[in-house]
Amino acid sequence: MKKIITMLFIVTTTLNALSQSAEKKIQLNEIEVNADKTNVYKGVGRIVTVINQTEIEKAPVKSIDELLDYIAGIDVRQRGVNGVQADVSIRGGSFDQILILLNGINITDPQTGHYNLDIPLDLADVSRIEILQGSAARVLGPNAFSGAINIITGERKPEEKPDSTKFISERGIWSGINQKRLSEENEYILKSHHSTGSYGYLSQSVSANYFNKKWSVLGSAINKKSNGYIENTDFNTSNFYLQSKYNSLKTGTIEAQAAVQIKSFGSNSFYSLAYPNQFEHTRTFLTTLNWNYLVGNTTVNTQVYWRQHHDRFELFRNMEGAEQYSWYTGHNYHLTNIMGGKITGSYTGFAGKTTLGADIRNEQIYSNVLGVKMEEPYSVPFEKNQKFTFEDSRLISNIFLDHSLKARKWTLSGGVALNHVRQFGTHINGGCDIVYEFTKKARIYASANSAVRLPTFTDLYYKGPQQAANPDLQPEKSTTFELGTKISTTRLFVSGTAYYRFGRNVIDWVKRDTTDIKYVSLNLTNVNAIGTDISTEYRLSKGFLHSITFNYSFLNLYKHVDMLESKYALDYLKHKVVIGLNHTVCPRLKARWNFGYYDRSGSYPDFVTKQKVDYKPYVMADVRFNWQGSAFNLYGDINNLLNQKQVDFGGLSLPGRNFLIGIKLQII
Repeated sequence: MKKIITMLFIVTTTLNALSQSAEKKIQLNEIEVNADKTNVYKGVGRIVTVINQTEIEKAPVKSIDELLDYIAGIDVRQRGVNGVQADVSIRGGSFDQILILLNGINITDPQTGHYNLDIPLDLADVSRIEILQGSAARVLGPNAFSGAINIITGERKPEEKPDSTKFISERGIWSGINQKRLSEENEYILKSHHSTGSYGYLSQSVSANYFNKKWSVLGSAINKKSNGYIENTDFNTSNFYLQSKYNSLKTGTIEAQAAVQIKSFGSNSFYSLAYPNQFEHTRTFLTTLNWNYLVGNTTVNTQVYWRQHHDRFELFRNMEGAEQYSWYTGHNYHLTNIMGGKITGSYTGFAGKTTLGADIRNEQIYSNVLGVKMEEPYSVPFEKNQKFTFEDSRLISNIFLDHSLKARKWTLSGGVALNHVRQFGTHINGGCDIVYEFTKKARIYASANSAVRLPTFTDLYYKGPQQAANPDLQPEKSTTFELGTKISTTRLFVSGTAYYRFGRNVIDWVKRDTTDIKYVSLNLTNVNAIGTDISTEYRLSKGFLHSITFNYSFLNLYKHVDMLESKYALDYLKHKVVIGLNHTVCPRLKARWNFGYYDRSGSYPDFVTKQKVDYKPYVMADVRFNWQGSAFNLYGDINNLLNQKQVDFGGLSLPGRNFLIGIKLQII
C-alpha cells in the first residue's frame, strides 16, 4: 500500500508542477498530434495496438522488450536487461504462445520462446510495432495462440496524419497506415547513435537510408555491451541489418531483408537458481523476400524466408565448477533451421473482400540433447570437435479462407484455416468478428476465434538436472471470446476490451510439490483466462503538458491443477497499471515519464529456504529527457527511479536505479 501511495504522490506532484508551469503560457510553434493508437484490420474486427516511431523515440527504453512492457495486456518477464533475453506473453499466455513477425514474416523460434526476441536489428530501425491480442490462427496460422506481434522497419516518419482509406501497407499485417509519398529526387539519411550508462553499458550504432521514388535501402550496424548489474550478467551483442525495397506500377513491390545477430551473455540463474554461473552464446541469421502486386481489385502477396539460430548453452561458464558434477560432461549445442513460403490472394468486389492463402513451413533442429538419435553425428558449426547427435523436423502446411463485408455501419468478417503436421495430425481453426460503428470516431466489436499451438522442441525433448520433457505432448488449443470498444477523437483516445479464453491441453513445466527435483512438461487439463484491457490517452492542444496516457490490465486464470507448482503458465500478471506523461521543460527540451504498478499472481521456491515465496507488487518509474537540436538529439534516461527491488521470474533480481545518456546525430 505504501508503494501505491508513493506512486500516486509522484504522479500528483508531477501533474501539479506541470499545471503550474502551464500557467506561464509557454507558446509552442506547433502541436504534435499522433494518429490513432490502434487500427482495425479490414479482415479482423478487433483492435490492434500500434506503437509508432514518435512514441518509440520518446520512451525511456533501450530494447523492444522494454518498450512492450508499457502496453496493456502484455507481460514482459526479463532475465537479462537491454534486450539480452526476455519472455513476452499476451493475456496470461506463455512466452511460447505468441507469434513474432518481422515485416510480416513469421520468425517465431521452434526450439523455445526464449529466443523469439533474438531479432537482429536495433530499436532505432523500428518504424512501428503492431500488436494483435487474442487467438488469431485463422489469419496467421498455428501458434498465434494468445496473440501476435509484428515489428516493422524501414518506413519514413510521416509528416502528416496517414490516410487509411486508399490501401493497406504491404509491410503491415493489420494496420491501414500508408507510407508517405516519396519525392522524385534522391534522398540520403545518415545516422550515428552513441550511448553509455550504468554497469559499464556502451552502445554504438550507425545507419544509412537511401530513398527515391522507386527504391529505398536501409542498412544498420550496432554493438552494445555491459559489465553486468550483478556477477555473470555481462553481455556483448552485435546486430547487422539490411533492407531493400523496389516499388513500381509494373512490378509491384519487391522487398528483401537480410540480418545477422551475434550475442554472448552471462545468464546468471536464468533457467535455474541452483546454477548461477550459466552462459550463452547465440548466432541468428535471417533472409527474406517479399513480393506484393496489385492489379485491379486483386492483390497478390508472396513471401519466402529462411532463419537459422545457433545456441551454445553452458550450465557452467567455461566449465568452472563443473568438476563437482560427474554428470556434466559438456555444453549444450543447438541449431534450428526454418524455411517457409506463403502466397495470399485477395479480391475486393461488391460482396466484400475475399482472401485465400496457403503457406508451408519446415522447422528443423540439430542438437546434442534435443530430438531423436541421429544415425551419423553432424559437426557443430563455429565449434571445434563438437557433434550434433540428435535431430528432428516437422513440415507445417496451412490453407486459409477469410471474407469480410461492410454494410453501412456494420462490418462482418469470418474465416477458417486448416493446418496439418504429420506428427500431430490435422487441425481446423476459425472465427468471426462483427463491428458496429456508431460514428467514424466510435465503434464496438465482438469476436470469437480459435487457435492451436504446437509443442516446441524443448517441450518435447529437453532433459536436464531440473527438467524432464515429455515426447508424447499434444498441441494445445484455445478459443477466445472478446467484446470491446474504441473511441478516437483529435484529443481523446479510449479503447477497452473484455475477453474470456478457454485453454485446453495447455502445456507447462510443473512439479507435484516442492520435494520434487525436476519440472516435467505436461498437457494440463484446462487453463481459462478472463480479463480486461483499458487504454486511454488525452492530448492537449496548448500549454506545457502534451499528453497523458493511462493503461490498465486485469487478468485472472482459472485452472484445475491447484496442487501443481508451475514454472510458467500458472504464474501471471494479475494487475498492471502504466501512467505516461509527455511535457515540455523548455522549448527544445521535452520529457517522457512512465509510472507502473505490477502485481503478479503466483509464487516461486526460494533457493535458500526451499519454501514458496509469493511475488510482491512493486512500482516502477522511468523518465527520458530529450533535447532536440537541428542535426542532433541528446537524451538522458533514469530507469527504476525509485530503486525498487523487483523479481520478474523465480528468484532472479533485476537492476536497481540506473542511468543512461546518449546522442543521435543525423545528416540529411
